[in-house]
Amino acid sequence: MQPATHKKIVFAALGCGGLLVVLIVVSFLFVGKAGFDAPETQMPVAPLQAAVALDSLSDYDLAALLAPRGPDNLLPAASSVAAPVARWSGERHVILAFGDTFPPDSWQGESWRDDGAAVVIDSLRAGATRPPTDSQPTGHALLAAARVALDSADLVRAREEVGLALRRARELQARSDLLAVIAGLRLERDAARMIGADSLLAGTAGARGRAEATVVALDRRLRELRQVRALIAAAGASPAAIPGLAELVRDSTQPLAARDEMIHSIAYGWLLDPPEMSFGLDSARVAAMQRLAGADLPPDLQRTVRALTLGRPGMVQRFSLSLSYRTRRVESLDF
Repeated sequence: MQPATHKKIVFAALGCGGLLVVLIVVSFLFVGKAGFDAPETQMPVAPLQAAVALDSLSDYDLAALLAPRGPDNLLPAASSVAAPVARWSGERHVILAFGDTFPPDSWQGESWRDDGAAVVIDSLRAGATRPPTDSQPTGHALLAAARVALDSADLVRAREEVGLALRRARELQARSDLLAVIAGLRLERDAARMIGADSLLAGTAGARGRAEATVVALDRRLRELRQVRALIAAAGASPAAIPGLAELVRDSTQPLAARDEMIHSIAYGWLLDPPEMSFGLDSARVAAMQRLAGADLPPDLQRTVRALTLGRPGMVQRFSLSLSYRTRRVESLDF
């Protein structure tokens, strides 16, 4: 029997719905293997599980968990009057992980230093406007550049680059996107790890101790935020919990980043609901998005609702959306 005949038999046995599920599972595996920070809950969620997840959100003080952090005070005050600004020396590099803990002679350590060598630090002229964040090197690229400076015994330059990374971390934490907040906390934790591991970079024993304490505090906060994100994903995966989740979105006492993540879960929770994957979005999900579109929400949340309102996509559109959604969210976080 020819290979083409085998394919026809397999395709006919699976049907369109089966092929759709197979391809979506493959896409989830690809995203997971790429190291992206996806929600922990990826299996289908029963209505009771979704209801329990929604109820469990009340165990967390989201306002405190997502409250702005105070000054970091992790580095000595800069002696230079001119404000430093970073740029790429050539082609933009993509850095997905903190590489300072790899052995210097490993390929990961060498790649980390190559990324850092591609960063150039200039002084911002008086009266000049700082370039847009998106055009500057990412936060982890700045930490890689600091490692290159430390290897060259250029302590002033290393502190400038770590300071810029900390500034980037705080900018991310101020966004209304929970993934951006988590990315900012990860970046600040990694900067603190770097300071705590290097007495020269820290400057004083007190600064090194503060950096180590910051790592512990941020690790704890990151664990809790990942748990919150998993609960939100689980609650949005079943139409039974959608009305309650939509109520939380409309609750102005909840932090913007948590409400934004809830909108994402309502709009795309059908990815974890097999009946909706097969037969289309549940009426409760569609109605919730329609009500949110007419609700009095902050501008950032209104933009999220407009961007994620799907209506009733057909099978082909659902397939396309399922493949692109998670990757698109991660690609939007070039930190």
